[in-house]
Amino acid sequence: MRKVFQSEKIAYDIYSKFGRCHGFGMCKGDYGKDEGNLIRRMFFGNRAGLRDEKHLNRMDRKKGHRPETSTNCMAKLSIYLDRKNLTWKVRKVILDHNHELTPRGMVHMISKFRRMSDVAKANIDGMRGYGVLTSKILDYMAGVAGGYSLLDFMKKDAYKYIDHMRRDKVANGDSNAAILYLEGKAAADPMSMARYNVTKDGMLANIFWTDGPCRVDYQYFRDVVAFDSTYKKNKYQCPLVIFSRSNNHKQTTIFGFGLVLDKTIDSYTWMLENLLEVMCNKYPFVVVTDGDNAMIEAVKKMFPEATHRLCA
Repeated sequence: MRKVFQSEKIAYDIYSKFGRCHGFGMCKGDYGKDEGNLIRRMFFGNRAGLRDEKHLNRMDRKKGHRPETSTNCMAKLSIYLDRKNLTWKVRKVILDHNHELTPRGMVHMISKFRRMSDVAKANIDGMRGYGVLTSKILDYMAGVAGGYSLLDFMKKDAYKYIDHMRRDKVANGDSNAAILYLEGKAAADPMSMARYNVTKDGMLANIFWTDGPCRVDYQYFRDVVAFDSTYKKNKYQCPLVIFSRSNNHKQTTIFGFGLVLDKTIDSYTWMLENLLEVMCNKYPFVVVTDGDNAMIEAVKKMFPEATHRLCA
């Protein structure tokens, strides 16, 4: 092939358009440099290579691995820099694929080509501002488009966008956004729980949150619970509280997290009350603390039958 490109980016864009027309995504692969300058580049299809077997057979895996989509497809475009003309030329191209190509009507759902338009983002932001649930928003947008398959993005893309916007607000110190963020996590995971209370003047005081895996772990390893607030304070000067212990494999197991307004008996008692409630009122047998007096009093109040120990 005698195709010549004016830049590596132009070659990438053209191969990307070629892939979209023929039903496959693509990605950047190996490259070579000389004195810091790019002189060769390879582009592969989105099903190139294979997942390393060691990741399929790991004994410490907490979640099931994702379905294998790679097929070791050899389709590729290899280009190099012609230093004489300062143009990019084709060294090798393989057009054959060892897998079925995506139908043209569905090619927009390939991760490479999925995108959320500014209009879609504005619709989501606007309807969420009026309290419409995300699931209802997506149902509406899919109805307007003629079906979910005709949207330019998937549900998870919308949830990622919303999650990103929440994180931005939290980073700017918006306590309301922090609450919405945790409530959104709870909406995505039915077993997640987020609790908070406010001060007399309506300011955010304490927050407690946990998720499904944490709650399941508590049922198995609740006999000993470490209650620790020695972690570094954040910019709001709110101590971070972590409920945890070591499991049978000597791995740290987290049961829940919290941010307390202050290190008082009332704040710690509130935190323990919520821990107990979301864990189906199952008490620990041993509680390990860092020696904070207010924390010890809260433990005595909430877990009177538990044995108390100080961490090393």
